[in-house]
Amino acid sequence: MSEQLCDIKLCDIDLSDLRYRIPFCSDDIKFLAHSIKQTGLINPPLVRPMNNQYIIISGFNRVRASIFNNEDTITVYKTDLDEDDYQCLVKSITAFSFKRQLTQAELIRCTKRLSNFLDTKQIALKSTALFKRDLNYRFVKNLLDIAHLPDPALKLIDQGSISFKTASKMLLLEKEIIKNFLKLFSKIKASNNKQLEIMQYMMEICKRETIKPEDFFQNQKLQKIILDQNKEPVLKTMLVREYLYRQRFPALSKTRQIVQKKINSLKLENKIRFLSPENFESPNYTISFTAKNYNEFQTNTKVLNTILKTQELKEIFEQ
Repeated sequence: MSEQLCDIKLCDIDLSDLRYRIPFCSDDIKFLAHSIKQTGLINPPLVRPMNNQYIIISGFNRVRASIFNNEDTITVYKTDLDEDDYQCLVKSITAFSFKRQLTQAELIRCTKRLSNFLDTKQIALKSTALFKRDLNYRFVKNLLDIAHLPDPALKLIDQGSISFKTASKMLLLEKEIIKNFLKLFSKIKASNNKQLEIMQYMMEICKRETIKPEDFFQNQKLQKIILDQNKEPVLKTMLVREYLYRQRFPALSKTRQIVQKKINSLKLENKIRFLSPENFESPNYTISFTAKNYNEFQTNTKVLNTILKTQELKEIFEQ
């Protein structure tokens, strides 16, 4: 089957029909609009005739850019009337995947749509032709499982607010618990390891204290951190982790506070870092400093020699 090159009215395109759109958010089309105005439309969009209108298969931004330029018509490739939904979906996917590698969120969206026509094994077998990359059966199955998480999940994956591993871990949880974690991660900014740590600590606290996870999420102190609009997401992450750590390991948390108080009492220069063991799983403390020249190096060593005589330092290592 071939596409027909023709001119159509922009007002005849149904912009509300996004069944073939792959990216989650629209790019700023000002530069594209300027380029089209200066050099013309080099690569026409692909559209499908439907119900006396047209729906876009690929080229959403090019259509938006033409509208931005106040054009009345646009040159497009028009599919044959007998092309079905599956054929159009494949064209929309390959138009993107052979131009650039799809993100994980886009892969999830595409595999979910393809699952209406193909089973998991078939998607894996056709993955090279569809996505320009080989996807094994297990990975495709994981993509399809994540696709069934509550609605905000894919958007958060696309934004980088939750990782693919975090989303996979959520599949083991009940739906209401997942929704609460999605709300939490939409308010903070945490790396993959920190997301998994937060989830683990919360579930362990709830299990130990026999608290329902949904009740723990409503904890006043936790909500105060999450909903504070004056704090940046990264700072919220740090405060949430500290709060959960205190709840999960009260004895260790108390020890850490005591040690940190003693370290602060040493009044070290800003260029000297004195770090206690992470979670006190190791007996090793870390002391480091920076020096731009010999004099700074000498100054730092003098400070370290001075604190050797203090009782606080002895108590830190005897903790």
